[in-house]
Amino acid sequence: MEAGKRDRIVVISIDRDNDLGDKAGVDGPVIGREKVLDAATKLGLKDAEDTDFNSMFEAIRVYDELKKQHDSEICVLTGDRDVGVKSDMKITHQLEGVLKHFRANLAVLVSDGSEDEQVIPVIQSRIPILSVKRVVVRQSEELESTYFKIKDFIKESLDNPKMSRLVFGLPAIALLLTAIFGSEGWRAVMGLLGVYLLIKGFRLESYVMGATNELRDSFTRKRLAFFLYMLGIVFTGLAAYRGYAAVADWLVMGFFETAAAFLFASVFLFWVAGTIAWVGRGISKGSPVRNVAPIPIFGFAMAMVISNGSNLILQPELPIYNFIFSIVLGFILLFAAVYIEKR
Repeated sequence: MEAGKRDRIVVISIDRDNDLGDKAGVDGPVIGREKVLDAATKLGLKDAEDTDFNSMFEAIRVYDELKKQHDSEICVLTGDRDVGVKSDMKITHQLEGVLKHFRANLAVLVSDGSEDEQVIPVIQSRIPILSVKRVVVRQSEELESTYFKIKDFIKESLDNPKMSRLVFGLPAIALLLTAIFGSEGWRAVMGLLGVYLLIKGFRLESYVMGATNELRDSFTRKRLAFFLYMLGIVFTGLAAYRGYAAVADWLVMGFFETAAAFLFASVFLFWVAGTIAWVGRGISKGSPVRNVAPIPIFGFAMAMVISNGSNLILQPELPIYNFIFSIVLGFILLFAAVYIEKR
C-alpha cells in the first residue's frame, strides 16, 4: 500500500506481554509523542535489557518522519502477562479507543519480534496496515528467531502425542536408565534406540501395534492367554541373556563362532518362548489343535538343526553324524506337521 498526503496514519508500538505496565507502571494505551517518550524512558530505566523500549523509540523515529508529510499520531498498545486471548482482547479494546481519539485510515506497526507480530490480524481487522517495522537488537536477531522456532517446535511436540513420545518420551527413558544403572544404562539406551530404528526402518509399526493390542485384549478378556504371553516374554529374555553370556567366551574367535555360540546357547529357549506365545494366541482365538500344533513342531525341527549346526561350528572335531541325523529327523517332523495341518 502507498500513503497519500490526505491519509491519516497512526504509528503503533505493541507490548503484547505488558512489560510497560508490570515494570514501569504505565497503563496502555499510551497516546502522543511525549507520553510515549516518557513511557519508553521509564521502561528503559527499569529494565535496560527489555527490547520493548527499543521498539518505542523506533516508533517515535518513524512517527517523526511521517509527521513531516502526513497527519500522524503515535501510540503504544499493551496486552497482558497472560499472552494469548486475554492479552489480544486488551490490545483490541485499546486500539478501538485510539481510533476514536485519532481517526486514522492507515497504520504502521513497530514491533520487537515475532510474538508481537502475532496480533497483526487483530489490527488488520480494525485498520489497514501500511507497513511493519521489526526492531531487534542486532546481535540477538538470529538468537530470537531461533528461540521462537524452538518454542513453536516444543509447543507442537506437546500437542502431538506421537511427536511427544518421540521428543520427550525416549530421552526420558534414556535419562531414567542412566540414572538407575549408570554407565551400563547407556547399553540399554542404545539397545532401545536400535529396536526403535529397526521398527521404523522396516515399517514394522503395524505388527508391533497388533501384538500390543493382542496383549492388552488378552489381559482384559483371556487371562490364560495373557499368562502364556508373559511366560513367552520371560523365556525370550532368558534366551537372550543365556546367548549373551555364551557369546562372551567366543568374541575373540570371529563372527561365525560368536553367532554359533549365541544360537547354541539360546535357540531352544527361543523355541520354548515362541511355542508358549503361539499356544497363547491359539487359546485367545479359539483355534483347533490341528492349527496350533504344526508351527511348534516345525519350530522344534528348525531349532534342532540350528543347535547341531552351531555346535559343529564351535567344535569341528565332533562327528558330522549328529548334524545329519538332526536334518533327517527335522524332515520327519516337518512331514508330521504338514500331515497334522491337513487332517
